[in-house]
Amino acid sequence: MGIFPNSIYNAVKSALEGSSHLSYVDKIVIQKFRLGNLPTFDHHCIIISPSFIQAVTYGVAQKYFENSMHLHLLVVMTTYGEEDAIIADEPTATPPNVGILPMFEDVFTTLFENNLGGEVNLIPGMAEFDQPSFFEVVTEEEQEGFLMTARLEYRPKGVRFLSPL
Repeated sequence: MGIFPNSIYNAVKSALEGSSHLSYVDKIVIQKFRLGNLPTFDHHCIIISPSFIQAVTYGVAQKYFENSMHLHLLVVMTTYGEEDAIIADEPTATPPNVGILPMFEDVFTTLFENNLGGEVNLIPGMAEFDQPSFFEVVTEEEQEGFLMTARLEYRPKGVRFLSPL
């Protein structure tokens, strides 16, 4: 059972890497997102970037850690055009031709109401993806082209623990 963030971040990475929906993604990393420090990848990448952690009271004398992370989805736009970088859904093409919206759906399908093997607590009425997601196009010289990006905020809650007070 995960209480502290290290096990939760590793569980998120494992869930994404093991997802049959995301077999076309060639790189999944845990690091702070910076355009000048992107990992090397060929066509699709997910960066799990820590945002904040907060201890929150839950019930009587219990707490959990609310982890807020940004999942940055990256699609290289050099092989196919901008429309395909948004809506294409051909994961078996060579190279995979999956746009940012189907990739968003695949990540959402993989993580929504997923307790990550018991590492997070699913609290009734609270959803981990109840925040807006942003989509943009950025130029990255090191990637030799444009990147279509999406930034999803994901807030899994750690398993409850008794307050030490």
